[in-house]
Formats: sequence, structure tokens, C-alpha cells
Amino acid sequence: MQTFDAPFGKIQILEVNDKFEVSMLLFDPGREITRHYHKKTKEFEIVLEGEIVCGDKIQKPGDLNVWEVNQAHSYKNESGSVVKILCVTLPPYDEKDVFEAE
Repeated sequence: MQTFDAPFGKIQILEVNDKFEVSMLLFDPGREITRHYHKKTKEFEIVLEGEIVCGDKIQKPGDLNVWEVNQAHSYKNESGSVVKILCVTLPPYDEKDVFEAE
């Protein structure tokens, strides 16, 4: 398993191939991913531990988000503990496919 630092905390790559990527997003308290979208990537994300703000909703363990191509989304950890989100991307994550949304 590979682990990388990210502006919001850490990313653990659990599995990756030419079709998809499975990773764990670890959001540190007070950190966020600003509103953005992907032109090629579809994402499936499920909250596993903690509570996180997604748009204007508080999400808890078991909550699932499906982000279609070009669908803007954001997360902010307003809690005092690390939030874990399991993320599946189709195709694998590409840092060049992240675009800031208004």
C-alpha cells in the first residue's frame, strides 16, 4: 500500500490498475477539498469513519456519494478527528483531471 500526503491529509492507495483505483482518503481536522470537478473521472465515495461536510450536508458513516463526470463536489472536516472515506475512481485518479468549480 502506498501512502501520500495531500492538502487535506493523506491518501492511501489500496488497489490500482488501468480501469480503476481504490483509495482511502484520510481527512485531518479542519482540512478540506475545495469545490472541484473531473472531466474524465467518475467517483464513488463512502464515509467509513467520522463526520464530514459535503456541500451543505453533514455526512456520517455509511453515506455514499456518486460523483459523475463534470459534477462539482467538495468536502470539509469540521470535526476534531480524522475522517476516513473509501474512494473508487473510474478510470484511476489523474491529477490533471481536477478542475476548480465556481
